[in-house]
Amino acid sequence: MMFDCGWLRVAVVAACIGIVPTLSHAGGVGFGEDDANNSDDGPSYFGFVREVDGPGVADAKVTAALKDRGALVTRTDIMGVYKIPGFGKDINPDDIVISCAKDGYTEASVVRRPRDNGDTKDPIEVECYLKHK
Repeated sequence: MMFDCGWLRVAVVAACIGIVPTLSHAGGVGFGEDDANNSDDGPSYFGFVREVDGPGVADAKVTAALKDRGALVTRTDIMGVYKIPGFGKDINPDDIVISCAKDGYTEASVVRRPRDNGDTKDPIEVECYLKHK
């Protein structure tokens, strides 16, 4: 007796399509049209947490700290991507310090991509690299 797997393939593909959007938001804030900053926000922060010369690190803790004012913490998604919403317009983006951490790793470096000084709305890209302890 021959078994036709065509319907099974369709079901698996449909299930994967339904799961992918859910997984992309596992690390906190997603990247959608509704992520536009409002007029009171400064630029948002985004980037990857990666192993040095390696892949993205899932579920790494990313902290955006402002001296004497506190910090905001999020986690990376399964690909090591994170996004942090903007702080108030009165906050200088250069005063925000991004760091990353995960058990079994130490922070190797943090790289902030250059941007125009007059740019007050475009997101700021910050990549964080971890190495195994």
